[in-house]
Amino acid sequence: MRTIVYYLATAGYNEAERERRLAEMAPFVPDGYRIEFVSAPKGPEFLDRAVDFDTAISAVADHISTLSPDKYDAIIEGGALDPGLHDARRLARVPIIGPGEAGLFVAAIGGLRTSIVTVDEHAVAAARRFVDQTTTKPEIASIRSMNTPVRTIVSDLERGREALVREASAALHEDGAEAIYLGSMTLPTLGLTKMLREELNVPVYDPLRIAIQTAVEVITSRLGEVNTT
Repeated sequence: MRTIVYYLATAGYNEAERERRLAEMAPFVPDGYRIEFVSAPKGPEFLDRAVDFDTAISAVADHISTLSPDKYDAIIEGGALDPGLHDARRLARVPIIGPGEAGLFVAAIGGLRTSIVTVDEHAVAAARRFVDQTTTKPEIASIRSMNTPVRTIVSDLERGREALVREASAALHEDGAEAIYLGSMTLPTLGLTKMLREELNVPVYDPLRIAIQTAVEVITSRLGEVNTT
């Protein structure tokens, strides 16, 4: 059994929320693979203040080298905007997939003007830094805030769903977007990706699914195996 770490820089998800997320990930995880949550011990509860991003990056840097290739096959950073990815990658002993890096690469291949929809103003600021630092990316139409922090979404999923639909639709009608990137790893777990694709009739890039599929490809390539999923 191959193990992919879903690496959290935050500590605010209780066991029920982790189980809910694992259930949302399950359709993308092929036979012979498992997802395991690991949290940085000194990470903030959530990333809903500007200072939390720096705290999270430091917590990851202090801890990620302890993850052994004897136990884990790949790591998915649990943030759709890849905070601290390059520093973490230098320190890690296991390959790290940045969902944002992989997601924007796919979006760049798609070649459409893309809006990033994320949770709040602090994530918008992080998204701007992320876009500036990312070489391969589509044309960015806008970065939109749902004004609904992750802390709020996990306590009221329906409020998060309503905010995501509202801002994704506004990105198309007001910003000239031709595609949507879900700019928080919480958003793909709301169960709306398929509906958004159908209702909006545009590509909706899901960083969770892209990251899992990339992790599987990284693992099978390193093992000299062929991924037939």
